[in-house]
Amino acid sequence: MKSTFKMITLSTAVTLTLGLAGQQLASAAAFKDLNNVPDKEKIISLQNSGLINGISIDLFGPYKPLSEVEGVQLIVKAAGLNLDMVRFVKEPKASDYFPNANDHAWYSQALIIAAVNGLDIPADLKPNQKLTREEFTHELIHAFEISGQLPKLKPVVVDFKDQDQVKTEYSGSIQRALKYGVVKLDANENFNPKRVITRAEAAVEISNMLTYLKAHPAPGTAVNETLTAEQAVQLIKQVAGPDADLQIKIDPKSEMSRESFTYLLIHTLQTSGQLPMINVIPVEIKDQSQMDISNSGAVQTAIALDFVTLDEDGNFIPKAAITRTAATDIVNRVAEFFKAHPAPDLENKILTAEQAVELIKKAAGPDADLQIKIDPSSEMSRESFTYLLIHTLQTSGQLPMINVIPVEIKDNDKIDILNSGAIQTAISLNIVKLDAEGNFHPKEGVTRGDANAMVNRVHEIIKKFPDHQ
Repeated sequence: MKSTFKMITLSTAVTLTLGLAGQQLASAAAFKDLNNVPDKEKIISLQNSGLINGISIDLFGPYKPLSEVEGVQLIVKAAGLNLDMVRFVKEPKASDYFPNANDHAWYSQALIIAAVNGLDIPADLKPNQKLTREEFTHELIHAFEISGQLPKLKPVVVDFKDQDQVKTEYSGSIQRALKYGVVKLDANENFNPKRVITRAEAAVEISNMLTYLKAHPAPGTAVNETLTAEQAVQLIKQVAGPDADLQIKIDPKSEMSRESFTYLLIHTLQTSGQLPMINVIPVEIKDQSQMDISNSGAVQTAIALDFVTLDEDGNFIPKAAITRTAATDIVNRVAEFFKAHPAPDLENKILTAEQAVELIKKAAGPDADLQIKIDPSSEMSRESFTYLLIHTLQTSGQLPMINVIPVEIKDNDKIDILNSGAIQTAISLNIVKLDAEGNFHPKEGVTRGDANAMVNRVHEIIKKFPDHQ
């Protein structure tokens, strides 16, 4: 797919360009005024090594607060995150992930990279909002963990006086940051989690992070590092796209086996319509008996497409833990396959029953009970998709009770009587519309674009009526 946005390839060992606010920054000589900044030598060291390109002292003074988008920019570049393996159906915008973002602002690319790589950035991010010490520290640690450069260990807990003020979900990251020496307590043994972090403090944390990594080579490059479920999801999203719906209900820290990763990858690509329909001729797998039957089809598909291979004895070794290196190799093969087989026009492609179920789960939630007994690969009509969507939302109590006043549908005689009520409800709630002549076209296949539009309208309705969620 042709992309107009610029790809970024960075390495924490090579370059870290901290471009804040897109400004034309002053020369390095401005760092002479860092006298009042604690750990000023670390900031100067970053500059001298080329990791900060000419940042003005005005940006790193002792009282200059760091904004949310500046923090994202620093972290993305520090962790060397990029979009190199990402395949988008359409060019992404920052506002796709963060509604308050400006798509033309200097920070938009950093926000896209952060979202795609799974950084823990609030969706309601406000660009000029200031970051606290606990927020920046958590986001920094999480970025290096999710990118595989840090293990998610359980350090010996360090007690500090104001730890009761730390947001619960940030406490683990802060404990690990203390363990790595990324942050330190003050003279009174306080962390000061709610205090706004300055740009200088943020730069020092990054310097400390890079110093730790230099002394402790990134485990993400280790051949024997086992992939966690959380890392698996991020790897797959890189190649399937950030909007891919990954249905996974296991502990994010749990280890992935070769068969579970292969199934999750293939299933995600198939349900998002990104893999071509192929006639898979099963190959003999010597240890087939050790494989869960539900994973067999995905493994055979992956073999047929050369995403995975058997060993020299013909074994797949399904229960073995998959390493991060092996999983990355598989994802790279998928990326190469997509380069040779450009993405189809997914928006105009007719939705299959399996894809319909996954899409409706986005609206109704993964625990929604979808009663569907047709071939998963069969195409969905407009009336069958509308019925399944409305019926699922009604039985799960997520749609408000409304008095439906039936409207005239010119081609009503073509609608199955069992689907009529759901279609009238969908029209009343503005989930679907008739065409200019008043027809619904019930027997036509529903396209992914049409189905996505319906689901998006459902999300708007649920937001307006939160009591029905």
